[in-house]
Amino acid sequence: MSEEKATTGEAAVKETIQEILVKNTVHIGSKIKVKHMEKFIFRLRADGVYLIDINKTVERLNIAARFISFFQPEKVVVVSTHVYGAKPVQKFCELTGCVPITERFEPGSFTNPQLETYMEPELILVSDPRYDRQAVIEARIARIPVIAMCSTDNTFNDIDLVIPMNNRGRLALPYAFWYLAQRVLVERGVLTEELASNIKPDDFLAVQPSE
Repeated sequence: MSEEKATTGEAAVKETIQEILVKNTVHIGSKIKVKHMEKFIFRLRADGVYLIDINKTVERLNIAARFISFFQPEKVVVVSTHVYGAKPVQKFCELTGCVPITERFEPGSFTNPQLETYMEPELILVSDPRYDRQAVIEARIARIPVIAMCSTDNTFNDIDLVIPMNNRGRLALPYAFWYLAQRVLVERGVLTEELASNIKPDDFLAVQPSE
């Protein structure tokens, strides 16, 4: 009986991925809503902030992971010029073998073969299509599909797959990339129980200036 109670207790306290992501603000949108994002919005909070349906976030993260798994890792470029996106992107790429571009995107990286930074990716993932607009524009010119993490105020221009989420949060970006990294490894069939236990959200968190 005591064993049964222990098992039941463990099950009761085990959080779902939706609960973990909500706790870390992945569902928090902005006070601005564009029409294209309406279908991903759960409700409007009393303070005027739109909340994103976390089930749709998880669904799109899973779709993105499967899509990423179709490509060779070195052909997938992940871009984040947002201050909270650099560390999560670097850790994500370390685990998945994808190519990171953080802090600054060199114009012409996808379109000018004369540049040292020139590359020919087959898939792009950006953490914010507004911050990473240059990468999105060049991907369109080079006909490279784009996955984008989008908040309630982002437009869909030149985006092939939208992941609705808080894409500017100190915790939201790390936790989204933490989950996405695991899902990519699952889709590739390489995520062992031991590896999964070693992939921790803290490894994706950016160090704060005061620390």
